[in-house]
Amino acid sequence: MADGVAPSDVYKVLSTPAGVDRAFAKLDEIKSSIQWWEAGAQPPQYLMAGDVVMSSAYNGRIHAAKTSGANLRVVWDGNLYQFDAWAIPKGTPSMDAAYQFISFAMRPEQQKLYTEKMAYGPSNTAAVAMLDKDLVADLPTTPANMKSGLQMDVAFWLDHGEALEERFIAWSSRQ
Repeated sequence: MADGVAPSDVYKVLSTPAGVDRAFAKLDEIKSSIQWWEAGAQPPQYLMAGDVVMSSAYNGRIHAAKTSGANLRVVWDGNLYQFDAWAIPKGTPSMDAAYQFISFAMRPEQQKLYTEKMAYGPSNTAAVAMLDKDLVADLPTTPANMKSGLQMDVAFWLDHGEALEERFIAWSSRQ
């Protein structure tokens, strides 16, 4: 996307050798300006310290920093997003308890509390009506914020992730 590829075309382009070359050419272009982070707490720290002027970050971390007084905001244009899911391991001896927990966690009032603390979009859409309008405007699941986003494609990464990671490691180790 940093090289002008529309979000809807990213995986199509990146699944070709020419697309991978294009992505790495863009990385070559910006390499000297990149400051890598390894833990979710680092982007807000780097931003607040003035070490960087822009960063990828988990929106929940930016929300937490903002509620502590940091002057930060999320730019949603070109964001990457993914959906999480609950899973119960096959053969669990506590199947009923697992289903009860998932049922509890998915209740609108529980989703509201979680979203107020972490600002990740509620998966139960009934919770949205219970939230402050300013918070709703700053959630990743707000339609306007998803409009130009790119959903992570798990199947793509299963098929191409290992080769791309190998190339990235080789690229990042070069001066």
